[in-house]
Amino acid sequence: MSGPDLSGEWAAFAPEWIARMAAGRDRAREGVLDDWMLEVIGDVSARSVIDLGCGEGRFCRMLAARGARTLGVDLQPAFVEHARAVAGPSERYELGDLQSLAGVPGASFDLAVSYISLVDVPDEAAAVREAFRVLVPGGRFVVCNLAPMATATKTEDPWVRRPDRSKVHYVLDHYAEEGPRDIPFPSGHRITNHHRMLSSTLNTFLDAGFELRRLHEPLPNQEQLARVPDNEDLFRVPIFVIYDLRKPR
Repeated sequence: MSGPDLSGEWAAFAPEWIARMAAGRDRAREGVLDDWMLEVIGDVSARSVIDLGCGEGRFCRMLAARGARTLGVDLQPAFVEHARAVAGPSERYELGDLQSLAGVPGASFDLAVSYISLVDVPDEAAAVREAFRVLVPGGRFVVCNLAPMATATKTEDPWVRRPDRSKVHYVLDHYAEEGPRDIPFPSGHRITNHHRMLSSTLNTFLDAGFELRRLHEPLPNQEQLARVPDNEDLFRVPIFVIYDLRKPR
């Protein structure tokens, strides 16, 4: 995350977000994305991992529980303070800007992770270059982000609905108009995300020097759907995408 406006938005939202994560109320992460991310990342035993935009530290804790040595970086002090308060022995957390990882040495991590954080960053290219810099040769960058087809909307409710509120279809519009989007949450908080075309994001990775290993569009399996039926919407519109990238040796 970066910028005073974004920091202020998240400062107001931080207590609710921390409580939401602690209670397991993020249906996408709990219901689908955690499983996908852990499978794509694979074995992290004794690996050094930097989580870029770590939030309150939940995914760092998951990786640390699997044997990784983790550093979580986030721009929001409330998140870093919370993460430090509950950190295990193999977790560290630092306040920092993904667009300029000041104080983080180059070629110092085996794996970099961005779990729905690049969508928050105004200068995606700067953040991706920094991820490339801090990775060892052969290191991986695994990015879960909102899919550009999902961020290409400017409506309060991205679904066209019938009078009974059932969903007809998802609104995809203004796709080529890149830039900030104002995203409302049910609580009334509003957060700025940044819409970018798929080609822009892919070319940003390639321009930084990364190789694209695989591209994933996460879908729930039957067991996951039984737990969180609302995730059936992922079969109707691609909400998320996972990029599996590598820094050449």
